Amino acid sequence: MAQIEGIRISNYRALKDVTLGKTVDHSLEPLGRLATIIGPNGCGKSTLMDAFAFIGDCLTVGVEDACEQQHRGGFQRLRTRGQEGPIEFEIYYREDAKTRTISYSLHIDLDKAGRPHVAYERLRQRRKGQKLGLPYSFLELTNGNGFVWAGESTQKEEGTSRDNVSLEDTRKLGITTLGNLSVHPRIVSFRQFLEGWYLSYFVPDVARGLPMAGAQKHLDRRGSNLANYVQFI
Repeated sequence: MAQIEGIRISNYRALKDVTLGKTVDHSLEPLGRLATIIGPNGCGKSTLMDAFAFIGDCLTVGVEDACEQQHRGGFQRLRTRGQEGPIEFEIYYREDAKTRTISYSLHIDLDKAGRPHVAYERLRQRRKGQKLGLPYSFLELTNGNGFVWAGESTQKEEGTSRDNVSLEDTRKLGITTLGNLSVHPRIVSFRQFLEGWYLSYFVPDVARGLPMAGAQKHLDRRGSNLANYVQFI
């Protein structure tokens, strides 16, 4: 079963720069399958959960519509107050215990017309047998332009070809478009992973209105696969 081992979030509401678990640049312990986030009101617990939902919305409806959701109120309200530059995410995950981890980076910023778009997007994975050094990029796009490797990995070991990419609409994720093509199996798998988000909210305001008998959850369901379970107290 696919599992998130780490996530980094920058400039997203109260989350100016937060890293949970392991990422490419942070050699921390990977997240387990159960992560419990504990803290006082207003510390960013709900914002962390919404960050997961926001990434899922970017995949399904595009970054502009994801920003404009009623409870978010647009890019300027989402970007951490007083900060400049893009909202940034990095997701570090693996398909199962036997596969190499994949890192996905997503930067969202305003374009020249003042509309949110995908400023940068990258998928990285170590080559087979690679123990040291940075993972190799098999998808990298800046403002919709860049490259992608076809096949299972890079040219020397498993890949077939490197193709130039120029996306017409930078309000859609590159993995949304390329994740529909069978020649990019790793991108297809990652897109399916994101489409399988299963988010479980447990929020005090909701809990006060629930019956006391038995375990209770307020659920926002996104797909049928349990990618990770995060409980907020």
